[in-house]
Amino acid sequence: AGRRPKGARCLRLRSPQRPRKGPGPPSPGGPPASPRPAVGRPLLGSFEESLLRGRFAPSGHIEGFTAEIGASGSYCPPHVTLPVSVTFFDVSEHGAPAPFLGVADLTPLGRKGYGVPKAGTVQVTLFNPNQTVVKMFLVTFDFSDMPAAHTTFLRHRLFLVPVGEGDGAGPARRLLCYLLHLRFRSSRSGRLYLHGDLRLLFSRRSLEVDTGLPYELQALTEAPRQPRYSPLP
Repeated sequence: AGRRPKGARCLRLRSPQRPRKGPGPPSPGGPPASPRPAVGRPLLGSFEESLLRGRFAPSGHIEGFTAEIGASGSYCPPHVTLPVSVTFFDVSEHGAPAPFLGVADLTPLGRKGYGVPKAGTVQVTLFNPNQTVVKMFLVTFDFSDMPAAHTTFLRHRLFLVPVGEGDGAGPARRLLCYLLHLRFRSSRSGRLYLHGDLRLLFSRRSLEVDTGLPYELQALTEAPRQPRYSPLP
């Protein structure tokens, strides 16, 4: 349990305000995103989804962030460190904090990506340009039933919720502090890989405790359900 953070510097999920034109980057969970809607046209999906798909005009970029990636399970692949392209936005209302979007490209590791066990834990540690840890993510997974030549994803979120409400806290009562989106694919031989890129949303400032109402961190990891796995194109 903890206290509500000073200034809250977490992400309130709200309706998007400023879409931009032009083709978007690949969708975090699958095929390339459709072209961004014209200015003034409402965006489909949530604010979170719009950020992950790059549907907002960036206010700026920050160089020097890195991510260390590792995994454990039936075997432990070597850890790798990759640069993270960080973009920030000005899409919030009434001075509420805007998020950072970080994208780490996995293609330098090879066409298939970063090999991981079929079940286990992925560890991603995000470092700022001063090489200080911003956040360490630990995400458990089990894709032992995943067919060959298929793909899926995991989306891991960390919320601040009022103490005692837990899973009963509605969206308006939850503050999204961190998000990690991981894409997985199985090769034709059945090996499992993190592939494409990994994407992160995180707040501009570290959490600071004050004397406000008591809050606690809650983790939530989601995956597609119907279908859980999709065949590779």
